[in-house]
Amino acid sequence: MAWGLLSAGLLVLAFPAFDLWPLAFLALVPLLAATARARPLRAFAAGALSGTAFALVHLWGLTVAMAEFGGIARPLVAVLLLLLAAYVGVYVGAFTAGWAWSARLPPLARLLFAAALWTALEYLRAHLLTGFPWAFLAYTQYRNIPLIQMAAWTGMYGVSFLVALANVALTLLILHRRAWATVARVAAVGLAAFGVALGLPPLAHRPPEGPALRVAVVQGNIPQDVKWRPAWRLRTIETYRRLTVEAARTAPALIVWPETALPFLLTRDEGAREWLGRLAAEARTFVLVGAPDVSVASPTRYTNSAFLVAPDGRIAGRYDKVHLVPFGEYVPLRRLFFFMDKLAQGAVGNFLPGEEQAVLASPGFHVGATISYEIYFPNEVRQFILRGAQFLANITNDAWYGRTAAPYQHLAMAVFRAVENRAYLVRAANTGVSAIIAPDGRIVARSEIFTEAILTGEVRLRPGQTFYTPYTRSGDVFAWIALVGVVAVPLSVAAAQRARTGA
Repeated sequence: MAWGLLSAGLLVLAFPAFDLWPLAFLALVPLLAATARARPLRAFAAGALSGTAFALVHLWGLTVAMAEFGGIARPLVAVLLLLLAAYVGVYVGAFTAGWAWSARLPPLARLLFAAALWTALEYLRAHLLTGFPWAFLAYTQYRNIPLIQMAAWTGMYGVSFLVALANVALTLLILHRRAWATVARVAAVGLAAFGVALGLPPLAHRPPEGPALRVAVVQGNIPQDVKWRPAWRLRTIETYRRLTVEAARTAPALIVWPETALPFLLTRDEGAREWLGRLAAEARTFVLVGAPDVSVASPTRYTNSAFLVAPDGRIAGRYDKVHLVPFGEYVPLRRLFFFMDKLAQGAVGNFLPGEEQAVLASPGFHVGATISYEIYFPNEVRQFILRGAQFLANITNDAWYGRTAAPYQHLAMAVFRAVENRAYLVRAANTGVSAIIAPDGRIVARSEIFTEAILTGEVRLRPGQTFYTPYTRSGDVFAWIALVGVVAVPLSVAAAQRARTGA
């Protein structure tokens, strides 16, 4: 138990906001060492406990969203956090159970099987039950710029694989110094070769540089507990008017506002729409703004949307959020969860998802505008690039999470979406962290949390359909290879055992 809790603590420190990313390469070693010779069921229990302990700390920001802004009683919040943490713990338990079972494999096979198992389990967690792709090993490395370049080939899953591989190799070296030294050396050489071949800047898969586009990001810092109150609406729009006029002095081609920056139903509120059009005309630029709105598909349902407003005041494009937040923007299985309503304070009704990743187009640029939670899902973000986006935006409202690590964890995810698609990414967050991220993952500008801020900089437009990264083109192939391998190994072992028994 103690070794598993030590691994949990090291993992917490490796992730944002502590950012001690080198610890990720050894964080799992205590847990792996403690379960290396255990029976699978006992190893599962140890891994589940360790994973649950890690998630309780790592996901603490969700308690702020539920208790302070969601109106859920704190005892129930504690139960919900424990259930979610236990869900994450189940995947860690499955990993340690598979690791313990793999003791029967030859040395190199065990090494690769364990790393592939961790990767496959991350992939499953990203998709089962609408997906919960939080706290993946890859995200510890968002500041390790040389290493994460491989995400352009493998997605974030390749980085998770390498981090898991390093942990397993180090564990085997410690436990079996003589018998496993050769395997550890092979793993180290393979790790280095893999990273060099796929990651280092001279060999990275890079697009040709396109035209420069000057952009600005405004961070309004509107408190979550008041942003939907009618008395605050005038103050909110005045804040964004003032910041936009100031940002316009740098002559950007686009100014980006956060998610739900306007507390109005934009197409229903003629006065708000006209005001926004006049502001875009005054700024002489395009404005990308987040606002709730009435669904095009159903006039009694609502959407979380992004609008591109042209300098002449017209709405030049609209994107409705496709991947909604369960229990935040809608309640799944409402009969089962009758005791919960939406956590999205101020929502006027149950949100309806958009139909596709629509690219917002202007004469000078095409932008893929993801909204909040959607940035977690790499396979969905790449759809914007496939549909012609020349750079990415992420508008979000991380005020829900207060002064916790969650805003920094979300920033780390955005870094990988830029690298995977070799596209600039502009992030506008209501209370931070707002940022401009280069295609190689460098954060070239960023804000502090809970402050008003204006970020300005240049992005380079992608050359469109003339260039795709291997990841953009093929998606999660690496994760699928890991998943197929993990399934194939036990089947092969079982078949071999039956053959020996039959013989």
